[in-house]
Amino acid sequence: MNPVAYISLELKARDLDPRLLVAAEAVKRGLNVVIGQQWVLSKNNRSMPKGAYLFKTVNEIQAGYMTDASAAGYAITASDEEVFACACDACFESGMGPTAAKTLDVFFAQGQRHADTVVSQYPNLSDRVRITGNPRIDLLSAWGRVSFAKQVTKIREKVGRFVLFNTNFGWINSIWNAKEDTKQIAIRTGHLVLDEPASVAAFETELDWERSNMSELEKVIDWMPMGFPGFKAVIRPHPAEDPEYWKSKYGNSPHVLIADNTPHIPWTMASAALVHTTCSTGMEAALLDVPALSITPRPNASQHNYILSNQVNPTVKNAEEACEVLTALVDNTNKTMTDTDKYRDTFDKFYPDRDRGTSAGQIADGLVDVIKRKGGTIDPSYRWALNQGTPWYQLERRQEWRDKFTVENQEFAVRLKAMADLAGLNQQIGIQKLDDSLFLMYAK
Repeated sequence: MNPVAYISLELKARDLDPRLLVAAEAVKRGLNVVIGQQWVLSKNNRSMPKGAYLFKTVNEIQAGYMTDASAAGYAITASDEEVFACACDACFESGMGPTAAKTLDVFFAQGQRHADTVVSQYPNLSDRVRITGNPRIDLLSAWGRVSFAKQVTKIREKVGRFVLFNTNFGWINSIWNAKEDTKQIAIRTGHLVLDEPASVAAFETELDWERSNMSELEKVIDWMPMGFPGFKAVIRPHPAEDPEYWKSKYGNSPHVLIADNTPHIPWTMASAALVHTTCSTGMEAALLDVPALSITPRPNASQHNYILSNQVNPTVKNAEEACEVLTALVDNTNKTMTDTDKYRDTFDKFYPDRDRGTSAGQIADGLVDVIKRKGGTIDPSYRWALNQGTPWYQLERRQEWRDKFTVENQEFAVRLKAMADLAGLNQQIGIQKLDDSLFLMYAK
């Protein structure tokens, strides 16, 4: 086992910054880090020196990558970004699939409740779960958000005043709609089980839930030019959505900007308010002290109570109510509504150490520990190289994969510098581009 961490990524907008923070902490601890798009990385498992993989979710699709890496001799670790804003056991339980549970050497839980739920669901993981927090929480703290200050300034200078609409219609407006029935994706991830009537009914209900949410959200966007003259409506589609739907509907409007494939934290910080339909970004807005509103036409739906956002944001049932509350939020005429301090106790239940900024470092410690446990040693002079006599396999990525994760050299260097500064990484960092959107990092 070599002192190398392999950090596999799929969604740039969500994962790049927090995973670069982990990478910087790992380099501080003497590891080489290979970080970037998951597709070409997994294709070269048998050409690279064995180290510790860090996966970002634990569903059945990711478990396929894990199984292949494990068979090639790598240590397998993961966190679960899909449960980042979970508020109940059912939500936490939805993240982990049985194949991942069999394959993991270490699982990084974001809190005690998360850890307890995973162990209850999969007792075989009782000695493999490590509570670390989540690096996304690090970046939302006062300590972490300073890294986005320049981006926030640029956004405000370019766009002016705006209300941000973060959409999350990944089933009815999937990025894969033109190529594949999303039902098949739901089956592969374990989200839909066709021979279980309850599962089929739940999936159809979820599609109807998304449709009702989208209908009310679009009414608010249409109201914006009259309700907030001088403000833009900025639509930021979820990375798993097809942005062309929004561009075809609003692309010619002078009042609407489509900000697809953009990082949500600086856009949230730059906005006057955030509107969503039960999205984790609502919780993040509350942690950033940005007014946020959740439109939930079906408050009795199971999804309503799944995540923390609807516990820490005002909720409304329809567009008419949303326009009224949004006016109060933007005009700051209701101090009770815009005060996020009252949600502190709710956040304390799930992220009690959220202001310490230590999650990324704890995950890096876990990577070091699993490498040592597998017989590796941490050698600062080590330099990553392909296994002797093995080729590097190229991969022509599908456009959908490119849309999800493409990082150019300059962007990578800028964001790495920001995260390295947060991590207190004082050493000079060597960077080598290995492939499209895939990079090697090491301390010089």
